[in-house]
Amino acid sequence: MIPVRWFAAAFASLALMAAAAAPTTLTVRPVMAEGRFAAMDVAVSFQGDADGDTTLKLPDAWGGETALWRALSDVRAEGAAVEAGAGPALRRLRHPPGARITVRYRVRDLTGERGDKAGADYRPLIRPGHFQLLGNAVVALPEGARMRDPARFRMEGAPAGMTFASDLEHARPGGLTVADLVESILVGGDYRVLDAGGGLRVAIRGAWPRDDAGWRAQIARIGAVQRDYWGAGPEPFLVTLSPVSAPPETLSIGGTGRGDAFAVFATANAPPARLDRLLAHEMMHTWISARVGGLDDADEQLGYWLSEGFTDWAAFRTSVRGALWTPEQFAEAFNESLTAYDRSTVRTAPNARILAEFWSSEEVQRLPYRRGLLLATLWDAQVRAASGGRHDLDDVLLAMQRAAARRGDVSARQIFPVVMRRFGVDVGVALTTLVGEGAPVDLPAAVFAPCGMIEARVERIWERGFDFEATRRADWVIAGVREGSSAWRAGLRNGMRLRQWSETAGDRVPDRPMTAGVTDGGVARAITWLPAGEEARAVRRLVLDPAMDRAACVRRLSGL
Repeated sequence: MIPVRWFAAAFASLALMAAAAAPTTLTVRPVMAEGRFAAMDVAVSFQGDADGDTTLKLPDAWGGETALWRALSDVRAEGAAVEAGAGPALRRLRHPPGARITVRYRVRDLTGERGDKAGADYRPLIRPGHFQLLGNAVVALPEGARMRDPARFRMEGAPAGMTFASDLEHARPGGLTVADLVESILVGGDYRVLDAGGGLRVAIRGAWPRDDAGWRAQIARIGAVQRDYWGAGPEPFLVTLSPVSAPPETLSIGGTGRGDAFAVFATANAPPARLDRLLAHEMMHTWISARVGGLDDADEQLGYWLSEGFTDWAAFRTSVRGALWTPEQFAEAFNESLTAYDRSTVRTAPNARILAEFWSSEEVQRLPYRRGLLLATLWDAQVRAASGGRHDLDDVLLAMQRAAARRGDVSARQIFPVVMRRFGVDVGVALTTLVGEGAPVDLPAAVFAPCGMIEARVERIWERGFDFEATRRADWVIAGVREGSSAWRAGLRNGMRLRQWSETAGDRVPDRPMTAGVTDGGVARAITWLPAGEEARAVRRLVLDPAMDRAACVRRLSGL
């Protein structure tokens, strides 16, 4: 005979276990006003903590944005009492132990409060004719939520005929996880959803230099060649392409990867070829680093030399392999990274600095991309040399994919040196010196033979002359002017207000004049200078041989 009290306790335990198995559920409902999008109502259902006291974390800082919680209002809960938390992005939930809780809140657009901004915008965007939501900016979760736990998604109350696209619609083995909710993209309204075949979709709005048929065809080509490279079949992937507002002369291209999707933000004047390069990079992230071991859970920026740099390398490789690029286009893209690396003021920064400053310094943010691309190029050459041309870095990446499929508890950074040793190359010292300590990456002059040679010329290093990041943080009051710099000699001073400044990677050459429009004591001025610093350094580039065997060059660049 089972004691009644023991039976009751066992039943309660079983009930808690059953409740714990229930997935986290995200529900989104558009709020309409006179047929236009006004806000989004969001509900997140999850299991409360066993002690009856759960901390709810609202979206806060992500992707360079701060105080994202300001977009959320009227936070309430079913199954729990909501109290103030230890900070503005936190709420305390009091509830029966292990109770099922549904938190509801309204998400609004912050544009009217903080103003429009050029470039990638990771805030919730809810405009009369469309909306764009990134999971990081709208999904509230309990503290300590397990990212691999199961999840569900529902779109409710959508107006009849509403166009909608999200990577949360994608069916996948094992179903959605909590991580998928966070790393999601949801768009709707005046977007056009194009089927590119093989599970590839494009959600696009606005007018672009390339028509919809062209986007569909190009994304299909990129997807086909990358899947062939990895030996993969059809699977879902969503690209969203959203125009951003900016002055007519401004060119801006950016975006964020979503795992099985990519959200592009660009000005309408963005050259399609530049967008193709960005798309090839982001679509390659389907495999690197997620399917070759993934990033470490803590301090993931320390692995960006692999996750970003190797992604560029493989995207370049497959772009040539699929005849998306000519050798000239490869050289242009490679040189953009190589010369920018050589000219960079943070070229020799240790890997720890990338962890500390990735989101606060543009130069530091670009370093792992450039460093990792050069490392991949170097190690590809070393594998080919060690194997007598029988193997290359393609084989290493494919072996990492197989190893990661067998072992789910190791990261790409752990798998890589082990696999490299199997192919005859020990990268232990290089990982310490070139990655950890930031020593300059040297490349053999003939690394791309028979296409051409790596050549170098000594030039004065580009120097802006003032601290752009500090100026932006100071609400565009000039800061960090280096005394004695070209900018200082031209008359730029701390305390002036920056009214106009245009700068892209292509502008960062020392013999091209730059002009800052400033207000100085209430008087508008234009100050022009040559951004050449005092330091001289060897700057490298790949120079193609005009007499090269083009077929042999394509085979070298594509790894075929």
